[in-house]
Amino acid sequence: MIKSTSPTQLTLLPQPDRRSGPHKENHSALRSALSPAQPREEHTRSRPLNPVPQTVPAKKSRQSLWYCLYLPQLSAVAADEQRECLDSLAQLAQQFSSAISLQPQAVVFEIRSGLKYFGGAESLHASFKERVRALLATRSLSPEFAYAACPTIEGSLLLARGGNNTLVYRKENLSSSLGQLSIETLQLKPEPHRRLINMGIRRLGDLWRLPPAGLRRRFGSDFLALINKALGKAPEPIKNYLPPPAFVHSYELPYEVENLNRLRPVVDEMIAQLCDFLRHRELCASSIELSLLHERREATQVDISLRQASRSQQHLMLLIDTHLDSLQIPAPVTALRLKVTQFDAFMSHSESLLIGADESPAESTANSLAQFMERLQARLGNEQVKSLSAVEEHCPEYASESVRPGRYETYPLALGGSGDAPAPSNPRPLWLLDEPLLLSLRGGSLYHRQAITLLSGPERIEARWWSGDEVCRDYYIAREGGGSRLWIYRERSGERHWYLHGYFA
Repeated sequence: MIKSTSPTQLTLLPQPDRRSGPHKENHSALRSALSPAQPREEHTRSRPLNPVPQTVPAKKSRQSLWYCLYLPQLSAVAADEQRECLDSLAQLAQQFSSAISLQPQAVVFEIRSGLKYFGGAESLHASFKERVRALLATRSLSPEFAYAACPTIEGSLLLARGGNNTLVYRKENLSSSLGQLSIETLQLKPEPHRRLINMGIRRLGDLWRLPPAGLRRRFGSDFLALINKALGKAPEPIKNYLPPPAFVHSYELPYEVENLNRLRPVVDEMIAQLCDFLRHRELCASSIELSLLHERREATQVDISLRQASRSQQHLMLLIDTHLDSLQIPAPVTALRLKVTQFDAFMSHSESLLIGADESPAESTANSLAQFMERLQARLGNEQVKSLSAVEEHCPEYASESVRPGRYETYPLALGGSGDAPAPSNPRPLWLLDEPLLLSLRGGSLYHRQAITLLSGPERIEARWWSGDEVCRDYYIAREGGGSRLWIYRERSGERHWYLHGYFA
């Protein structure tokens, strides 16, 4: 049950009807105020040339009523789990209000606009409480929580932290209701809290008696702003909760389709709607899932991963067409479903100030490379196109791994750059052989296909002594007679053979 601070605050609904009752009494009182002995001169009196305009009292704006749900048990969970729980609670609150604000370990939303629809604060709280407890049970959290409601966001948060489950209907009663709370509800840092204790302040009501200038000087403007916001004496900027974007669009075909070419106009229209959705929200899509539904068969999934997030209809359709060209379906298609599995913020492209100036060669090459990789993945499959990733390992065989290509990144040596960046002191070849190739030694010279000349080295690598497969090598950069640059090494133990391990060019 929600406890009220005064008897007058319990009556939330129905509100008195201002269109009846008092207005009729006022009109009769005005008519009776005319004296019967006073003669009527309505037809003989002349109207003033400049009548004084009557002052119409301004209509007082309706105060907000913010409901706060406070969950102290969230302090014991990780930050990511706490954020996910608050997001889920905010989505539940969207069934009761459109103005929602997330606070530390709490969700606050405005309820006065929906009191009449939900049948009052008690009915709204009972309905919301059941949903909250069901959600907390699914996350293995304690079902206990505190709640309160008052005309300010900060005030409702303080009242909920107090644990009294209080309803304050009028802003004029905030001072007395909040004044009974302990200063622990402010959740201050240790130093300001210690200073308040040393000043003999135990409750918020003790702060009301102190001059604002002294509080500002001792605790700062933010502390005074917090107090004024809780009392409704300062405006509260509200950062409304925005749910994460979601796009799922389905289309049921009027008949079964076996030829995938007939699906392209439908898919094109679905992509157009997706691009409109992205443009209106300043977003891009970096991962899309197109599902072809069949009768009594599992759906055929087409996963489209983009190295560069996009919202271009032409670009997305080009990738889908490439997928459909090599797609085999087990049964006729009865419906289509398009879903975006990952969104990204839209990064606009700045046009050149000079008329007719195009993008730089480096940007053009980067965009062309990214689109080429996307088309290659669409044609060969995501698992057939890999990229190299460096691993913190000294042994060359274990210093890299093949991973799924991610987003395109600009490297320190930009394509088409001047090449002024210093070369690495210990270069590594792009092509590393799976197994080192034994070189022959004839007449004091090394041979592969032709004679080999050493250019630089040695670079000594000793690693993996703990694994039982110890590596002790001296690496050299060499050049073959035909001009190829090689990466060779010589063993430092055993028979000290020479091996070819990779190619630079």
